[in-house]
Amino acid sequence: MHPSLVNIGAYIKTNVVALDPAARATGTVQGPAIDITPYKSGVLAVLVGAATGAPTEVSATYSFESRAPDGAWAPVVDRDGDPITVEASAANGAVELDLNFTYVGDDHEELRVVQELVLVGGSSPTLTTGALLVVGGSSRKPL
Repeated sequence: MHPSLVNIGAYIKTNVVALDPAARATGTVQGPAIDITPYKSGVLAVLVGAATGAPTEVSATYSFESRAPDGAWAPVVDRDGDPITVEASAANGAVELDLNFTYVGDDHEELRVVQELVLVGGSSPTLTTGALLVVGGSSRKPL
C-alpha cells in the first residue's frame, strides 16, 4: 500500500499556528507571517469556542493576506478577484478553508490569516477562536 494512504503525516505539516487561541472581542486580528515557499497548498482549520457575555449575533470571517519579502500585505483573491474567505457563525464548531498557493502572488513568500470578528449585543462579549494552517505539496517531506 502506498505510504500516502497509510502515513499521511509524512506528507503534510500540521503544526503551523495561524492564529493563537484566545478569547477575542469584536475587531480584526492578523496571525503571524508564515513562510510558504516550500509548499503548494494549505488548509486553514479554524476552531470556534463558546462566546461569553451573551452576544445575540456571532460572526467570524477568515481570509488570507500575502506579501513579497519586506513588502506590503495584500489580500489573497481567487481568479475572479474575490477574496478567499470562510465564515464561522455558530459557536462551538470548526470550519476549514482550502488554499491553492498559486493564488498567492508570484513573488510572495509569506502568508498570514486575517480574522474579522463581529459580536453584537450582550455585555462585553468575547469569542474564543484559534486556527492552524495545514500545509502540503512540498518537494521534500515536511519536518
